[in-house]
Amino acid sequence: MTTTTFNDLGISDDIIQSLLLKGYEYPTPIQIQTIPLFLSGDSNIIGQAQTGTGKTAAFGVPIIQNITKKTGHVQAIILTPTRELTIQVCDEMSSFGGIKDLNIVPVFGGQPVPIQLKALSKGADIVVGTPGRVIDLIHRKRLDLSHISYFVLDEADEMLNMGFIDDIKEIIQHTNDDKRMLCFSATMPKPILGIAKKYMGQYEMVSVEQITEGALTEQLSIDVPTALKFEALCRVIDSDPDFYGLVFCARKDTSDEVVQKLEERGYDADVIHGDILQEQRLRIMERFKKQKLNILVATDVAARGIDVNELTHVVNYDIPQDPESYTHRIGRTGRAGKKGIAVTLLTPADFRKFAFIKKLANADVRRVDLPDADQVASMKREKLHHDLSHLVQSDFIHTEAAEPFLDFAESLVTEDRTAEDVIACLLKRVYENRILPRADDKIIDEMFAQMPKKRFESDSGRSGRYGSNNDGGRGRKSDSGKSDFGRSGKKEGGGKKSDGGRKSDGGRKSDGGHGHDSRGGPKKGGSKGGKGYGNKSPSSNKDYAMNRIENKKGKRA
Repeated sequence: MTTTTFNDLGISDDIIQSLLLKGYEYPTPIQIQTIPLFLSGDSNIIGQAQTGTGKTAAFGVPIIQNITKKTGHVQAIILTPTRELTIQVCDEMSSFGGIKDLNIVPVFGGQPVPIQLKALSKGADIVVGTPGRVIDLIHRKRLDLSHISYFVLDEADEMLNMGFIDDIKEIIQHTNDDKRMLCFSATMPKPILGIAKKYMGQYEMVSVEQITEGALTEQLSIDVPTALKFEALCRVIDSDPDFYGLVFCARKDTSDEVVQKLEERGYDADVIHGDILQEQRLRIMERFKKQKLNILVATDVAARGIDVNELTHVVNYDIPQDPESYTHRIGRTGRAGKKGIAVTLLTPADFRKFAFIKKLANADVRRVDLPDADQVASMKREKLHHDLSHLVQSDFIHTEAAEPFLDFAESLVTEDRTAEDVIACLLKRVYENRILPRADDKIIDEMFAQMPKKRFESDSGRSGRYGSNNDGGRGRKSDSGKSDFGRSGKKEGGGKKSDGGRKSDGGRKSDGGHGHDSRGGPKKGGSKGGKGYGNKSPSSNKDYAMNRIENKKGKRA
């Protein structure tokens, strides 16, 4: 089978060199289909491909190549749903090369208008912007789109979900008729197709199968008591020492609360949502992309436009509003040919709604258990053993930088203290809380064990990273100490109510209306009776869990 190269697509040598310097070795399927069609004709194009498939280069490269001179007016407008994606597209297109002094200007809300007016006044060749700010600049008569050659809608379905459909129509009214239009979207809802039919006339349709990328993401769900939801999140993070992921929350205050607790536990985490200032958001994203943070907590709106190909995990701390949001969330991992894991934490109040989401999204979700405290500790010890072994086998021990450590180590080892004694004491002093279960972890294990063990009948025999279908309870430890934890054979779906059919109103309040808000105030109209965690008020959930821990401590004392 012959591999398609960038040379086969009709791209200029200068731009190919820029792509190679960026690390692009071969074009992606959406680029293979779109770029030759764009360069060889004058038709409008609709491209359907999921996030992370190289859409920016698919429209950006031919636009850069076709702009051969500065004309004194805007030649291309690219609309994106979020400020993050605006900046990302602008930076990406700027890196493709093109003519000398090509001016690509980002415009978006959250940044002072005078800064953008100054950039536009220098003569913008390409404008990348969010619909709201573009309309604002048009009304100020500071952005003229009457002579453009290209009009691009990027992540069109996301703009539809965010309510920008009327803004898009208004912006189109301010453009010339002889432009070429390109529309890229992961899905093709009717309103987007309606825009295509009304404004694009005859168009070419290109699409990329989403099965290959989706298959790289292992989708899991974990049943958790409402009071122990944060503990469950920590177990998920701790189960992979190389965790690098997004944690999705339904509300801004929930996001703030979660990141505060993570930081208190010593995790490298930060948060982005609508109340975070733009400059701060950019700094946070820069740290996250450089992996100086390994956990980013975010709301759906704030996370749109985040493009990081290395993510190992996406965690739905709160369930999404709808199937489309679920698809976009889990699409943040398992990208660029790399495997990823999407984990959804489900309180009893979430069971029915998530079953509905899963069904409409046609998602293959396996239900698994969390690892217990001993299993997590075993994973951490194995990671530490691997890292130390790698360091010992490296050249470090023979370098000048190692001498102070070797001298100190030699002074610690005496006739009365063996090397094993010293290492054991060092591990206790530095790593005890990392490689051994905490005092409360066993009690928390017992509380997790109170969750119903049979919610749905098993209809899958597959096994995976988080467990196998050997049994219905917690997974067995293997000889290496790792866990086969999880009721992995069980998929989400409609079925019996858990906890004897009792309804629950526990869980954090989401846009779906479940649970309570993160400030601890009880939600009105809760269900009565029952001893399940979800049947308590928000504040009593936490008090109940903490009181159990204190009572257990008292009994042990």
